[in-house]
Amino acid sequence: MPENYLVEDSLFLFDAMDAMDSLPLIILYEPRVLIRHGLCLQLQELGHQVIACLSPDQLTEEICNQSDAPKVLLVGAAGLEGVLGKILRTLHFTKTLSLKTVVYLPQKEELLTRLFIASGASYCLTEDELGSRLPLMINDVSLRTVRGKHFSLSELNVLLDYSSGLQTQEIATRRHCNYKTVFTFKRNARLRLDIDTKAGWMNLLSAMAQLSSYCK
Repeated sequence: MPENYLVEDSLFLFDAMDAMDSLPLIILYEPRVLIRHGLCLQLQELGHQVIACLSPDQLTEEICNQSDAPKVLLVGAAGLEGVLGKILRTLHFTKTLSLKTVVYLPQKEELLTRLFIASGASYCLTEDELGSRLPLMINDVSLRTVRGKHFSLSELNVLLDYSSGLQTQEIATRRHCNYKTVFTFKRNARLRLDIDTKAGWMNLLSAMAQLSSYCK
């Protein structure tokens, strides 16, 4: 075989390897087995390396794993029974990292979209948009930041306490603070979510409960 062909083949191989290395690593958390397998195949066909996490603890480990490769966190919101709070706190933690986070919902829901964005997600889309919009979001080099719209950790904790059924005084005891402080955190959380009525607050808690009840 002529030497120039060997050189061209080597250059092509190096270019292909460089292209694969430049693609972000996908860290996936999807509780439903069939959808998890389908997404892994879809992303692998696009050339991505995918790490499918089976627990929130594994998810945290992979996020914190030191690596020079760019990472994208992909989270399926349906079926988060018992771990919704952990996932929201994980998203809150990722705000301090150079990490793009994409959350997908079973269907369009404005309140839940605001919830995940306020918790720290970069993007929020629906499951039927995964095929068309997900590749664009993964490859978008800009990170979406919404200043003033992110929860503080205290606001997020109070919101999750209310969603678990605790009353104001119970939350105050649990968080070692005055009940007026709990009201302040609740009010701030509502403002960040653009919720200005008690009915809107109850609708949010109901949507969170429904989200957690999806079958795996």
